[in-house]
Amino acid sequence: MCRSVGSSGSSRMQMLLVLFLAGLSMARAVEVCKVADLSLVTQTGEFFLAVTFLGMGISTILFVLMMLKAAPEKRKFYLVTAYCCGIATFAYYAMLSGQGWLISPSCRQLFYVRYIDWFVTTPLILVDLALIVGADWTFLSAMIGADLMMVFGGYMAAISSGHIKWLWFSFALLIFGPIAYTIIVTFRSLVQRSHPAVSVLYNKMSWIVFVTWCCYPVVFIFSEGTGDWNPNFEVMVYGVLDLMSKAVFGFVLLLSHEALDRATNLPRFASISGATAAGYGTQMEAQVPVESYI
Repeated sequence: MCRSVGSSGSSRMQMLLVLFLAGLSMARAVEVCKVADLSLVTQTGEFFLAVTFLGMGISTILFVLMMLKAAPEKRKFYLVTAYCCGIATFAYYAMLSGQGWLISPSCRQLFYVRYIDWFVTTPLILVDLALIVGADWTFLSAMIGADLMMVFGGYMAAISSGHIKWLWFSFALLIFGPIAYTIIVTFRSLVQRSHPAVSVLYNKMSWIVFVTWCCYPVVFIFSEGTGDWNPNFEVMVYGVLDLMSKAVFGFVLLLSHEALDRATNLPRFASISGATAAGYGTQMEAQVPVESYI
């Protein structure tokens, strides 16, 4: 009886010892960030966050005011673009308030709210492009699905380390290839059948999107990837790219009144005396059929 009690007690002690050693080895395996090793945004980075927040917020307000003066047929462009900048405004306010971030495995401050922003706003940008060229909604849905996969892959790469990080990054980059091809080639072939003003507008919009979206992976490589760029510089570059791909993109689109009229087939009827119809945007001359004079 004593032997059984002693043997059971020793087995428990051995089990506890094994669990202790296993926990110790796991603790050593977990990467712990020391305070001195943390890379955080300072006042310089907060300044760039504030500038980007103000730029996005002012752009959103202007887009909404422009929408109120726009013809009903064109308000879809203003709504999509205003939501795009509005969501980005919320994201940058969260970052400016010290929210929406975590410490990555590389001991670096990572604003995950930025990926939430991109998860919503990049599909809206694709919607704007598709509305201009008159793309099929089924094809657009496939494009949006690919875009969501790309953003998700980028986020997983940002919170991963080692070779897993670069595998996720490669997956996201592979998905970006067909998206870029669609923007530059497929959509452009569709818009060539439209009015020249629409084609010129799409060329401007597509190049803004293509160039800025190609720069995002470069920023990732040197910031979330290798950590060569400090968080302040990362915030500045991302802010410039976001302003270009959303706010500047929106102004180029919404200030091209004639192209929007043509893209929406908006009729502008003028009276015989030359008076034009009321409405926001460039007024187009009325096309009066010859039969009306017979």
